[in-house]
Amino acid sequence: MALDITGFTKNIIECQSTLSGDCCPIDPKLSVKPWAYKINTHGGSDNCEFIVKRRPEKGWSLDFVFNREDLPWSDGGPFYFLGVREEETQPLYADNNLSFRFTNDGRIEWRAYRYSGECVTEAYQETFYISSGQTPTLCQDGTTDDFNITIVFDRHLRHTDCEIENAGGWNDLITGSTITNATDVPYRFVPCMIMGLSYYLALKYARAVTLSGATENYQYIEELNKDWNDERYARLGILKIYLNGRPIYKIDNWEEVIPSKRGLQPFIQLWGGGASGSGGIHTGKNSFNLKRIKYVEEPLNALQVRHHYLVSTKPYYTITECVKPCEETISPYNDKSLLIGGVSSDIMETENNDIIIF
Repeated sequence: MALDITGFTKNIIECQSTLSGDCCPIDPKLSVKPWAYKINTHGGSDNCEFIVKRRPEKGWSLDFVFNREDLPWSDGGPFYFLGVREEETQPLYADNNLSFRFTNDGRIEWRAYRYSGECVTEAYQETFYISSGQTPTLCQDGTTDDFNITIVFDRHLRHTDCEIENAGGWNDLITGSTITNATDVPYRFVPCMIMGLSYYLALKYARAVTLSGATENYQYIEELNKDWNDERYARLGILKIYLNGRPIYKIDNWEEVIPSKRGLQPFIQLWGGGASGSGGIHTGKNSFNLKRIKYVEEPLNALQVRHHYLVSTKPYYTITECVKPCEETISPYNDKSLLIGGVSSDIMETENNDIIIF
């Protein structure tokens, strides 16, 4: 059954703490698109794991099943967004946004508003720019019915424990902190206020007075800066896109987007539509029937993507494969056998330098 896509919602699906202390179950999806999930929110019936982590150890995989319902590609639009929405201040949304969409001519396009900087005549100068890329046109016959899109980001480096936040992570954005439970008195008057209070307390009590109060709560300030730009290498990896279990797009040295506490909060993961803000590059509505979504906090390799398609996707949906002749021919690698593990094996090499062992 097609989803109701007549409107949008600004509600954010998130968990509420229970009296028992257990984390709450995941709320059911809303009846209209897009669906927004708050990142770093706890979930589950008996544990407190994040539903969506701010930054996985190695990367992530997105998996979708669409049906165009005979609609033109121009009705596709954005189908995934990550970051802060409705934010219009450039330093707050840069490196804090990412979207994937269908183009009018049947491609998949990714967009992100980026930040960079360089030292010019001993001064650090900042730059903001739009980064984007497109797949080839999706094959017509492979998208006439249901079709499966898988998007994978595989970071070059695996980060664990403290590396997740420190190696090119959000700690590189921290430039200071502020006390969230301080008095409304201007900061420059606080010493005077404390000395005055001490004086009057000393007049009231003959004995020595010890001042006490609530523990100060700090909120760290995240801002784009040179340290963040210098650690960019720790955020680079490979972005791959698959159609019906087969690779159609690959770009190396692609920079991951790590949601930041800059800008209007909360930062979210949004499915089935676009978002406002970020210079208007993510706006739009997706009118296709979005039959299934999956998010895995691991980068699936090509064999895993293909296996998932053949076992968990194709048998349950009406999918027509792309009709395209095999362009890759197989020729002998050599006329001898190769000893592998002490066993003689014949091997072949394809034109793409893939090795096949018989």
